[in-house]
Amino acid sequence: MQKTHVLVVSDEAVRRNFIEGHLKMMNLEPVSYPNFLSAKKALTLDQFGMVVIDFQMPLEQKLALLEEACKRQADATIMTVEKVEYLKTTGILTTHPEIISLDSIAAFQEGLRHVREQPGGIADSE
Repeated sequence: MQKTHVLVVSDEAVRRNFIEGHLKMMNLEPVSYPNFLSAKKALTLDQFGMVVIDFQMPLEQKLALLEEACKRQADATIMTVEKVEYLKTTGILTTHPEIISLDSIAAFQEGLRHVREQPGGIADSE
């Protein structure tokens, strides 16, 4: 697994560009997919150091993608950009406490910085 390889799943171009820009500033390599099916396929075919899911999709698809990411990318950091209270009501954060859920896109940079500072966190490509 390449710890610098980051899967970005976002269906909104402006938000996807924002996330990718912050990843690149930290010398990480974003690989983006704008839809559920292509992202799910990428989770089964490749290994990532981190998976960022920022997706406006039906709840069932979002939960299925989070489950797939936790199952297929066990060593990766899984992060979602979502209102935390919304995800708490689904139970996904209880069954998968390893998921980092940020309240908003504005919290992404600080959340990414926090992940980088953790032992065993996503590595620098240098």
